[in-house]
Amino acid sequence: MSLEVKVQLKDLSWLGQAFENKSFISPLGDAKLSEFTNEDKQKLINHGIIKEDNTIKASYYPLLEILALADGFIDTTFKRGPIKARKQIICQGDKKVSVVYQGEEATITMPSNPKAMAKFIGEYMGKSTLTGSDLDLELPANEAFCLAVITDLYRKAVFSAYAQEEVFVYTGFTKDELLKASNKLRENSQNLAFHVFVINAGIPELTMEIIEEALNALIEKGLVKKENNVYRPVGEALLFAGNFLIFENIIEVVVGQVHKNNLYRSNFILLQAGPLDVLYLEKSKDNILMECLSPLKATELIATVLDSKPDIV
Repeated sequence: MSLEVKVQLKDLSWLGQAFENKSFISPLGDAKLSEFTNEDKQKLINHGIIKEDNTIKASYYPLLEILALADGFIDTTFKRGPIKARKQIICQGDKKVSVVYQGEEATITMPSNPKAMAKFIGEYMGKSTLTGSDLDLELPANEAFCLAVITDLYRKAVFSAYAQEEVFVYTGFTKDELLKASNKLRENSQNLAFHVFVINAGIPELTMEIIEEALNALIEKGLVKKENNVYRPVGEALLFAGNFLIFENIIEVVVGQVHKNNLYRSNFILLQAGPLDVLYLEKSKDNILMECLSPLKATELIATVLDSKPDIV
């Protein structure tokens, strides 16, 4: 039997009092307990979630128990301009519920409905089997970050030419310009370097020595070319930079698993810049994976992850 309930986040905090033992990742916390009022309690009674004596009705107890004893989750956030959707699948063993967040409100469904979020994202991403770039790299974090900054410098140059109604001819960048841009990163979802920063959980401040090492490595891999002390992207890096001018869709997926009272996390980011251009970003040990996927492959990946049980350890 399917069950759905719509509550405020502060309701979840209050309902959590019914469970003596709760997982440390449970959304039934007590952070907003002081905000809960008698009026809020009456709404829970009216919705048939609790009885007059404050006990949870039997039909809703299994759903809330999964939230209380949660041992894993899959958290997916989709962003497209002003549109934002967030859905969690919360697990307790083999049991799952879906939680859709909208501001301070949550809609909880049991059993979980992973196909709904995958279908929602697929409607925006499209179902083409083609990809506009063949970029497929696994780079040390510093190299991946520098390549991302180089891509951003190229993108800014393109838009500058557009704004001035000029024919675009890329003149390249210097080591000093790359160093300055690398260490003046802003929190901007339209910056590729920002997403690499996020997926790597931060990037230490770069020195000129690190910049030179990264540039030499990128030159050796055929991604950057040097001419008269000026650098520019070439080959697949140039095609990639030209295709990924504006990020239209941004999808972040975080998988969490509790093991021996520790939380283990794994995450990836998908950036879509056009009907055929999707970039997959993931951290793998000390490296960053950067792979261009077709929209269909990207949506199939999301569907598979949402339908799976967190299994990181």
